[in-house]
Amino acid sequence: MYTKGYQVDIMEIKEIKDLREKTEYNELAKNYGNIFNTVDWLNLFGDKVKFFGIYEGNKSLIGGFSLYEERRFGLKIYRNPSYTPCIGPFLRISAKNPVEIMSKQKKCISFMADTIGKLPYSIITASLNKDIIDTQPFTWKKFKVMPCFTYVLDLDKPIEEIWKNMSAEKRNDINKGIKNGLQVKQIQGYDIVKSLVLKTFLRQGKENKVNKYYLNKILFEFANNTNSFAYATFKDGVPIATSFYVYDRNFAYYLLGGYDYEKKHHSAGTLSIWESIKHTQNLGLKYFDFEGSIVPQIEAYFRGFNGKLTPYYRINKAKLPLEILLKFIKREMF
Repeated sequence: MYTKGYQVDIMEIKEIKDLREKTEYNELAKNYGNIFNTVDWLNLFGDKVKFFGIYEGNKSLIGGFSLYEERRFGLKIYRNPSYTPCIGPFLRISAKNPVEIMSKQKKCISFMADTIGKLPYSIITASLNKDIIDTQPFTWKKFKVMPCFTYVLDLDKPIEEIWKNMSAEKRNDINKGIKNGLQVKQIQGYDIVKSLVLKTFLRQGKENKVNKYYLNKILFEFANNTNSFAYATFKDGVPIATSFYVYDRNFAYYLLGGYDYEKKHHSAGTLSIWESIKHTQNLGLKYFDFEGSIVPQIEAYFRGFNGKLTPYYRINKAKLPLEILLKFIKREMF
C-alpha cells in the first residue's frame, strides 16, 4: 500500500509504507546507493523516517530517498537523520547514452524537488548523495543549494604509494607514535568508542548535541562485523583515541571519532585512522570517505591524508516569514 502519491506523466514519487516495497527499496539502495540509504540503516530511526520511492511508468521502482520528520517548537522539520550524512536519491538508470543518463537523472531530481516542496514543512534541510551534482531543479524550485565538501581517498593503489602521498606531518606523526610505544588495535566491543566520543563532546562543551539514544543504537544494535569496524590507539594499555566506521560495497565512512585529552598524545588519532585506511583496503573496498567537516581545523587535519576534495550538496528551504528570520540567525544556510 502507498500513501501520498504525486502523479506526473510517466514518473511518480510515492511514500512507501508497505513491507514488500521496502524490501525492494532496500535492495536497490544496496546496489545503487550507499549504506545510509538502506532500510537496514534507516530503521534505526523508527517511524520518524519517511521513505519515498521513485517509480517509472507508475510501476517500476527505480530509486528513492528518505527524510527524517520531527517537530521542534511547534515547527515541522524535514532533515537527515542523526549520524546520517545523506538522504539520497539513489537511481537505477538503464540508459547507456550519456545525454539520456543526464536527462533521466535531471527528471528524477526535478520530481524529487516537487515532492519535497509539497510536504507540510516549516523547514527543510538535507544533504544529497555525493554522486548528485546536478542540483538545478532544486534551485528552480526556490531551494537554497549549498556546496559542502568531504575528502575521499582512492584505495586503488599500493599502500606504499598512499603512505608516500600523505603529508610529511602525518607520516611524522605516525612514526613518532610508534616510536613512543603507542599501540593500535582493532576493537570488537564498542564501549571504548562510546566513552571516547562522549569525552570529546564533553570537553568541547557540546555534550547536549550528541544524541546518545541513536549513538547507542548504531554502536550496539546496527554495528556488526559485516558493516562496521573500529580502531583504538592505546597508551600504557589505556585507550586514548578511537575511530569508528560503517561500510558498504565500495566505501568505508568515518562516522565517529573520540579522544581522551587528559591522556593525550599528538599521534594517537592519526595512528587510528592510518590503521583503519589499511584495514579498509584489506576489505577490498575502493574508497575511504573522511565525511568532511566545516570546522577549519578538522578540514586541515583530514586534508593531510591526501584524499580528493569531493563536493556534495545541501538543500535548504523554509516557509516565509520563518525564512526571513533564519537569514539572520543561520545566514550561511538560508
